[in-house]
Amino acid sequence: MKIVITDSGLGGLSVVGELERRLDENPIFKRAELIFFNSLFSPVYGYNSMKSIAEKAGVFNNALNSMVENYNPDLILIACNTLSVVYPHTNFAKNPKTKVVGIVESGVSLFAENLQNSNDKLILLGTPTTINSNVYKNELIKLGISENQIINEPCFGLETAIQNDPNSDETKNLIANFVNEALQKMDSIPNKIFAALCCTHYGYSENLFLAEISNQVKSKVGILNPNNTMIDFLFENSTEFFENINISVKIVSQVGLRENEIKSLGSILELNSPKTSAALKNYIFVEKLFSKNYESK
Repeated sequence: MKIVITDSGLGGLSVVGELERRLDENPIFKRAELIFFNSLFSPVYGYNSMKSIAEKAGVFNNALNSMVENYNPDLILIACNTLSVVYPHTNFAKNPKTKVVGIVESGVSLFAENLQNSNDKLILLGTPTTINSNVYKNELIKLGISENQIINEPCFGLETAIQNDPNSDETKNLIANFVNEALQKMDSIPNKIFAALCCTHYGYSENLFLAEISNQVKSKVGILNPNNTMIDFLFENSTEFFENINISVKIVSQVGLRENEIKSLGSILELNSPKTSAALKNYIFVEKLFSKNYESK
């Protein structure tokens, strides 16, 4: 089984790491080749800086074509909320060349499942592209969740700070500010508040979100992270298990990764996902991975 996992940065490595861990414990394939494809176009120009959904879709479409033509995967996992929102607008989505699964669907299910009490509140925390699209809010309302229970909180730049260092003062200050803004939007403070992490980067700083919300209110606090649930479908439908599994992990990027990113995220991944951590330290830089060769396709 060859699986490409993609993100607009390194947040999706947490999904790669979780997939490595669970496959090791539940060998549903004889061999699993995990390829993390960084769909970030430029180190200074990310998707949330692009002016239109059409521009974002054009860039991501190039990346998707490159994934298929260079790696021929059996499955593409979009381990990124921003790109999951952008994906339906790509030409690739009109005629997919392989199976594609985004993180939004699993996120919606996770959030709705936990938001059963009508007095509870849910803070949707994510990039401006994700939150301002209202994709989570609209889907939750369709499932019967009251609009009054949902707080949208776009967090511009937080994913970059977390990628640099999940526990830095900059990250802590940004989380404190965004949490405070979200709480100010509530008409009342409920007995229980759920923080929905709608960006794969945010899981690296999960403890900071928990601490900050708990510090600002007396409510019970729950953290909902879909990073670990988006791969559930692989194991739920499995009927055969093997005695052993050969797992390989590779990371490719056309953007050079900084040493501090590799060190901070690698140390987090190393405990439960040693192959993912090692792949990060030995990532493969491909200068024109998708920026030129696939523009017209």
